[in-house]
Amino acid sequence: MTDPHVDLLETVLATTQRVAGGLDPSDLDRPTPCDEFDVRRLLEHVIGWQLVTAACAADRDVPVLDGSPTYRASADLTRDLREASAALVATLRARTDETITMPYRGATPMRVMLAELVAETVIHTWDLAAARGQAIDFDTDVMAAAHDGLTLLLGESFAEMGFRVSGEAQPPSSGLAHLLVRSGRTPGAWRV
Repeated sequence: MTDPHVDLLETVLATTQRVAGGLDPSDLDRPTPCDEFDVRRLLEHVIGWQLVTAACAADRDVPVLDGSPTYRASADLTRDLREASAALVATLRARTDETITMPYRGATPMRVMLAELVAETVIHTWDLAAARGQAIDFDTDVMAAAHDGLTLLLGESFAEMGFRVSGEAQPPSSGLAHLLVRSGRTPGAWRV
């Protein structure tokens, strides 16, 4: 039986693809709320980890570039995102094992990896939307899973590498903005 988080992830990925639609070369250098990434690098990160996770879920070797599991932007990032997202969802639906072995962390319960993946995908979808001046929203089931996943991520040993304290003066009490503040984003600085 497929974990319900796969359905939630598929919903989030549909939003990610909508936000990424119609990219032109001038969009790729735009800054994002994810400080270390412009739009190009953000999409490389998102697509790269989709490819890595799909490979791990299929018990295949992960794609490697310059010694690290990664992906480098092609001429058609929108197509690559669509294909990587579809492959990821299909591979996750087919997986029956209760654990997955991921780079940098080893064996991980599937339920943990999926919750964290929902959180990271929601957050990076917002990063992309903010950079492109688009508003997004997710339903309550997606947001509940994303908050659970972020709680798990913040408890990981690598959390300080990817998350910092938000500059938001008054943290919102719930929803997407609260998730973003918890992840270290400052959504008030990126009003769309």
